[in-house]
Amino acid sequence: MAFTNFETKEINCKIFYFGPRGAGKTANLRSLFAKTSPELRAGLFELDETGPTQFFDFLPLSMGYVRDFHLKLHLYAIGSHHLYETVLPVLFKGLDGFVFVNDSSLDSVGESIRCYQETRQVLLDENINIADLPHVVQYNKRDCSNPAPIPALRPELNPLGMPEFEAVATLGTGTMETLRAMAKLVLNELSMTPR
Repeated sequence: MAFTNFETKEINCKIFYFGPRGAGKTANLRSLFAKTSPELRAGLFELDETGPTQFFDFLPLSMGYVRDFHLKLHLYAIGSHHLYETVLPVLFKGLDGFVFVNDSSLDSVGESIRCYQETRQVLLDENINIADLPHVVQYNKRDCSNPAPIPALRPELNPLGMPEFEAVATLGTGTMETLRAMAKLVLNELSMTPR
């Protein structure tokens, strides 16, 4: 649940990017960082360009103001779940939503399905029902030579009919649209939460 600081008039929301290794979670954050205005980027760090996420990548983003409150999204790209089972309960505290990023190539469909099921179970183990948590599905790497058709992916990767987007994160295509949809779902959830 979003953390609201009434003294500083800030609302901080935690959003995770889940998905199989190599699906493009960190590429999404890099794309969003690149699209952030230089004024807002001041003080932010560059995401590591040397390889895949070792533990998690973090990108704080300002989304402007909602009424008198400054809305900040804290985006995390999470690496492999198995290695850090003891740390996940701490990271999941205050989780407001997630983006499930999958690799669209036919060769990766099985891994995406396995990872989605694993994500559901990890959340359930933390008493978080995926149906109650705002989330968005992203079909990344749509520029690959053999993309799986989305109607074939949808029953396994988006059975709840959540907002979904095609993307090529390395080119910045679809990343901002994905984040906007995620932010909208989180804001809708905040507006329904009793104060």
